[in-house]
Amino acid sequence: MHRRSYYRSRSAALINMTPMIDVTFLLLTFFMLASHFASAEKIPVPLPRPDHNQAIDRRFQDKVIVNLVEGETPRDPRIHLGPIPVDSVAELAERLNELGRDNPDVEVILRADRTLPYGAVREVMELISAARLTRVQVVVDLVKP
Repeated sequence: MHRRSYYRSRSAALINMTPMIDVTFLLLTFFMLASHFASAEKIPVPLPRPDHNQAIDRRFQDKVIVNLVEGETPRDPRIHLGPIPVDSVAELAERLNELGRDNPDVEVILRADRTLPYGAVREVMELISAARLTRVQVVVDLVKP
């Protein structure tokens, strides 16, 4: 009798680890893919560094990122709307107008290379204003004192 209870308690203590390992690999795969897609919009841009900052970090549901990167000439930057390259300023104006018509509350985040002249950045800011998009943020690189 003592012998049977020994075997029962030993067999009840075995745990099948296969489902736990499957779930672990699924979670690992999910987080690897999620981090890859989150970083796809951000292309590397050296951002300007302001002297005094009073900005507040806020998150908005609807947003679009406009990236301005130094092009072949300083007056002609490469433009990206999110991760997608835009061929010309006119095409950017057209896409921003579509965004303004579809959702006027969309948040526009402007990231510009610090080596670009202000005139090139201002031209894009005027396009954003002409599209009646009023929620605009300009991204800068903060230097901690």
